[in-house]
Amino acid sequence: MGKNQYAALQKEIMTKLQLGNRSSEILINRGIQSVEAATRYLNPSLADLHDPFLFEDMEKVVERILKAQETHEKICLYGDYDADGTTGVAILLNFLQSNGFNVSFFIPNRLITGYGLHQTPLQTIIDEGITLLITVDNGISANEQIDFCNLNHLDVIVTDHHECHGILPQAYGIINPKVPGSTYPFKDLCGAGVAFKLVQALSQRLQVEMDIQNAIECVALATVADLVSLQDENRSLVSIGLNYLNTNPSNLGIRALMTVSDLTELKAWHFGFVLGPKINAAGRLGEANHIVALLTGSDSVKLMDLAHYLSEENRKRQDLEATILAEALALVENEKLFRDDIIIVVGENWHPGVIGIVASRIQEKYFNPVIVISVENNIGKASCRSVEGFSIFAALSSCSDCFTSFGGHDQAAGFSIKTENIKEMSVRVKAYGESVGIKKYLVKTYSYDAIIDDAEITWELLNECARFEPCGIGNPGVQLVLNHPEIKSMGTMGKENNHLRLMLKNDIRGVGFGLGDFNEKFQELPKSVSNTVKMLCRLDVNDYQGNKTLQVLIKDIKINPIWQIDTAMVLVKTIVQQQNPKAEIDFEAVAINLADLYLDREIVKKVYLLLKKSNDHGVALDAGDKAQISPFHLLMSCEILREVGLIAYRLKEGLIFSKILETKEKKDIQKTKLMIKLVKMISE
Repeated sequence: MGKNQYAALQKEIMTKLQLGNRSSEILINRGIQSVEAATRYLNPSLADLHDPFLFEDMEKVVERILKAQETHEKICLYGDYDADGTTGVAILLNFLQSNGFNVSFFIPNRLITGYGLHQTPLQTIIDEGITLLITVDNGISANEQIDFCNLNHLDVIVTDHHECHGILPQAYGIINPKVPGSTYPFKDLCGAGVAFKLVQALSQRLQVEMDIQNAIECVALATVADLVSLQDENRSLVSIGLNYLNTNPSNLGIRALMTVSDLTELKAWHFGFVLGPKINAAGRLGEANHIVALLTGSDSVKLMDLAHYLSEENRKRQDLEATILAEALALVENEKLFRDDIIIVVGENWHPGVIGIVASRIQEKYFNPVIVISVENNIGKASCRSVEGFSIFAALSSCSDCFTSFGGHDQAAGFSIKTENIKEMSVRVKAYGESVGIKKYLVKTYSYDAIIDDAEITWELLNECARFEPCGIGNPGVQLVLNHPEIKSMGTMGKENNHLRLMLKNDIRGVGFGLGDFNEKFQELPKSVSNTVKMLCRLDVNDYQGNKTLQVLIKDIKINPIWQIDTAMVLVKTIVQQQNPKAEIDFEAVAINLADLYLDREIVKKVYLLLKKSNDHGVALDAGDKAQISPFHLLMSCEILREVGLIAYRLKEGLIFSKILETKEKKDIQKTKLMIKLVKMISE
């Protein structure tokens, strides 16, 4: 999009949607290319949901389920034990029971049966006279088990959202947006979302109204808890679900969970960090049936008891997780596993229900893909977590013959493996990482939506940022770079002084959790350049005893790189020596705003006078502090002055030793090759 098109679209969005300059800018930068698209993004509605019959097998699947109703067949829902699978079962169970279907459900015990379809429970289902099985959040890789069902006259409908690998199972029908060649317009539904689409299709064909509010409240929770992308249909479902739950909740079980969690107003992150863990705790500890009871029940007293029980189970899970995490981290440190591109840590008899969370914690600490394996009776069960850009599912697929079973997504996966295969798997997974250049994904980068100054921190901007909710994976909360803020004071807080606190002008408070170390660096800065800091932050509200004030939540904070001598020297060297320096420097990775490199005649003149006064003593690279001349601008000015023949200089031990060259010829600094190159680099 050209500059004129960009400006015209921004003006149109601001006018028609009554948005400010920053929020309209952020919308366009996030890929919005029309007023209509902006309207859909800011005002999600049921009209945004796709036609469920766009799934290729939906027609035949619906017909098969309706036939089961007509002939009074027994139907069984076979779910997964996590928040996604159990919620999906609840959505389908609610609808089928309320419309007269003969339906039951089975969720495997994570600790006994394990993930997915297994022959023993399938045989029990067959013996009970069930003739139609509908999987929820599993089944796409269960080829052998579905063949077993077919031999025993049990039709299987697979509803799943996991990646497909190899030959698809011979199921009666498959509803999965990731099936190769699928024309369904959105690929990132969670398992409960796929179940919801099946209920949509059934209600249309039966010409009955579904309890859409109850279903969407459930699918909203599952979507965030299962860490799928909050884009397109997912974002609409979560937005609508939050609106329902924050006005007049329908699902009594979710309402009970909100009550025991002391939540009166929900945001998307509450699904992932408050409610979701309570639901997942039951599955992790082998009691997933409680979740279906919670989400389908109607006795508010029993549901409140169940919500308290789940809250207590989650506390137990947290204690168990802390113990195993400490053991796993000790192994990572003692065996120097953090030196590997992919961290693989193996323990004995670790509870398989919490190793996924342990893998997440290790991944967050080291920013490497992580595989945590718990070995018991010569069988390893593993959970994997990855970093953006590196598909752990593809890595596992490269050595699929090592596993007894595996599955998952790009960012999270799991497998079972015989202990004798762990060593070979480790070698091959790491080799796959090297083959795809894994190291480029191991650099932690932060994205931001706009660069602002502290004068823009207003309630108006906060309210406009709130319109980008619900936020999560694929639709992050609005992050801003606060450039050169005026910091009145800075210190630390917390028992270990590991958190940062600061006060900006206008008495705006800033908090940076885990960033306490920066305080020491800041205190060492000369006061004249203390405003060279830039921080990545989100606007927030501090509510203290009913008094609400604006604050910034600091995600990262740095001294502007142009004030760091080593960075400045590399920058100047690259600009001087390279024909196209912009192609050689990843400015985003080193957090440099090109506009900060701007150099004008007045700065060059100040540097010339500074050098002239130095005599033979040399000028320190940080000597420009008082004049607010950064080491970058100091060195770049020296190079330009050398090009026009006004000085000769050399660097020695952090000092610039220069010689003023006498000349009567008038020099035009703006026409030097270096100045032209710098201006071009900044402006393009």
